[in-house]
Amino acid sequence: MSINPNVLTADNLVDATGGGVVWHRLHSEREDICDALLNECAPDHDAQAESMSNEGAMIAANWHRELLQTRLRKVDDALDRLMSGSYGNCSKCGKWIEDTKLEFDPAIAFCLDCWERMQTPH
Repeated sequence: MSINPNVLTADNLVDATGGGVVWHRLHSEREDICDALLNECAPDHDAQAESMSNEGAMIAANWHRELLQTRLRKVDDALDRLMSGSYGNCSKCGKWIEDTKLEFDPAIAFCLDCWERMQTPH
């Protein structure tokens, strides 16, 4: 069995970084997102939203909730990849994602080539 030095697992992240920096960063963001979603769904928030006569405000609130839910799925997927040992590899082609891109967004799932291909209409 060959070992790919570019594959990061939770164990070697803790060893390599002295505390699982990526896991902690992702987990912290996950907690923040969950808190924000819970605050949006609080009863007083719902009552306030219902009393709004401005349809634009309701649309903005729904858009914000959807944005948070989308980001939560990306963070959860990144945590799953981290625990499975595939973190840092493109979810589509398996190629290593550049460290600078992972530092910018630790939940990134695709290399630049695959991301660009997915953005191009077929």
